[in-house]
Amino acid sequence: MSSTKVIEQDIQYLTEFNNKILLEVAALTATLLNEKQDKLRQCKWSDGESNTDTDFSELACRCVEQVWLQIKQKYPQLNDIGVVAAAPDINCTFSKNGKNIKIPKTKIELKSSKGNTMPGSTIGKLDINQPLIYCRRPKNVDAEEPYEVRYGQYHMAMGDSDVDLFQDRTPRPPINFSKLTSSSSTTSNSEIVYSEKKKDDWVSHYGKCAVNRLTQPSSASWQDALTKSILFEAVKDINSFEEFVKFRESLL
Repeated sequence: MSSTKVIEQDIQYLTEFNNKILLEVAALTATLLNEKQDKLRQCKWSDGESNTDTDFSELACRCVEQVWLQIKQKYPQLNDIGVVAAAPDINCTFSKNGKNIKIPKTKIELKSSKGNTMPGSTIGKLDINQPLIYCRRPKNVDAEEPYEVRYGQYHMAMGDSDVDLFQDRTPRPPINFSKLTSSSSTTSNSEIVYSEKKKDDWVSHYGKCAVNRLTQPSSASWQDALTKSILFEAVKDINSFEEFVKFRESLL
């Protein structure tokens, strides 16, 4: 079989399992990063008033290249495939016999914050299915509090709470560290499950949050009055169960 044909098969295999493999890489990388507390403490997390994840990104990239050896052991079909990871975030380049292999998805998003939540990326061009590694940095470094790294898919972390306010411009949903998977709960025998979400799934999240805000104690917002008004206008002229069913079906 020609080398070109072999590389084509590798491209097909990587493409078919691309999403799951990248998520597994993220899981193993998060585990390895949690073990590198000294290296994390040595990272420069700020430059003056600006936050920078350059050192963190470079450390994470080296971890990806290290855990790729574990991936190849699990998937013998990838035994001849190499990977080079580069900042910003983690951008992976796959190759075989010195030739780069082009596959659809090669990025793992990196985030870091001292808190459980932080501003996310603007939804417009965001791939909400991509793997995400989130490092929660200690608030008190002098007390030698540990860095904690979690992983998941971006959509898993989206949303501050279940009473989030919807936004009057292109949404930038916050991401939530506590929604991600702890690497301590991931073992070599764990099944990593990849799930595909549509980009506009964030709309239903804000819809549910708007209704939840009406029944759960939360800080008051003009949006609560708007939600009540929308619901009232939607049902005020419904006089029978059949009309209600017909109206509900029109929303699906």
